Amino acid sequence: MAKMKDNYQLLIQRLDKFIRKYYVNKLIRGSLYSIALVLGLFITLSVLENYMYFSTSTRKILFFSFIGISIVAMGKWIALPLMNYFNLGKVISHEKAASIIGSHFSDVKDKLLNVLQLKEQSSDSQHTSLINASINQKVAELNPVPFRSAINLSQNRKYLRFALPPLMLLVLILFIDASIIKNGTTRLINNDEVFEREAPFKFELQNKDLNVVQFEDIELELKVDGEVLPNEVYINVDNYKYKLKKVDSNTFTYKLNKVYIHIKIF
Repeated sequence: MAKMKDNYQLLIQRLDKFIRKYYVNKLIRGSLYSIALVLGLFITLSVLENYMYFSTSTRKILFFSFIGISIVAMGKWIALPLMNYFNLGKVISHEKAASIIGSHFSDVKDKLLNVLQLKEQSSDSQHTSLINASINQKVAELNPVPFRSAINLSQNRKYLRFALPPLMLLVLILFIDASIIKNGTTRLINNDEVFEREAPFKFELQNKDLNVVQFEDIELELKVDGEVLPNEVYINVDNYKYKLKKVDSNTFTYKLNKVYIHIKIF
């Protein structure tokens, strides 16, 4: 009787080890799925925002949608299998584990299920000794079967085809121009702020000395550099806009006459 219990408990321990490996397998696969989905979505949203400059409301929707999808995906594919591995939550039964093992070792499925069924009947049956003997015999026949080999963790390599492309794409983008990801991500996180598109050009003030004697004139000279050059440039003086004189395609000047107040030039 004690030997039967020992054999049966060893069988249950082997099934428990199989169940843990079953969830390790799900955890590995789920991690690869999560990387593919979360990283792919992150890259897509960051790149789109970098070029599109969405409104604050659109950015808010995109940001919280990304957070929600990421939480659901990682909860289902990572957190849940991890909890199940530690026997938390709803874990597959020994009968379900026996069916999975039986799909790989077809000659043991019926024996495994039969042992589990016989064990349930043994406590209420008048033929306990016969049932226990049958359980002991079947357990002995199952001992050589490597239950855990029914799951091949290396098969998860095929799911790398989902995770590697977005990972490699992210590395490529960061190598070419990290600001694409940085700018888009910054604006998505700070979705309450309004961001304006950067001008395709920049001004360079050519005047080295901006000191001027009161009531004398000073002529400002600006150089414009960029991919697209403006046709007109204005200066703001005391909240009034004045048009600069265009010298050539990238040079503008403006003469301040009889300066009598302090003017701050940026």
